[in-house]
Amino acid sequence: MSKVAGLQLPFSTTDLSNANRLTIADAVITARQWPEVQIQAVVIAGAYISEGNLEQLKKDRAENVKAYLKQLGIRSENIIIEPKTFTDQMVAKRPDGTLDIEQIVVELTPICSGGCERLCDDPHVVPTSKAIR
Repeated sequence: MSKVAGLQLPFSTTDLSNANRLTIADAVITARQWPEVQIQAVVIAGAYISEGNLEQLKKDRAENVKAYLKQLGIRSENIIIEPKTFTDQMVAKRPDGTLDIEQIVVELTPICSGGCERLCDDPHVVPTSKAIR
């Protein structure tokens, strides 16, 4: 079980827009409904190969997302950063030819003491599926 927020940023920018912040906040609000767990955030902080200064972009994007997650109450020690460079083979193109790429992906998962099996029948946990049960 997890909650994922994907963000597409204008090329070569690192700041989160209000829409980006709302996307992350909505994911965190959903994750906070998981009862009696801490939340782990895995952040893929990426840059597309044709963006300039890839390493700095990845670093700055990661720092901005981490700072925002901390503002939302996610513990620093529960935030894992995975930098990634996206190549042409890893992105899709829309019918108009523009790239469809999420340079930042935040995946929230529960950290359960003694295992998460107890969450399987909890009505607060979304999604519920046969796989979870």
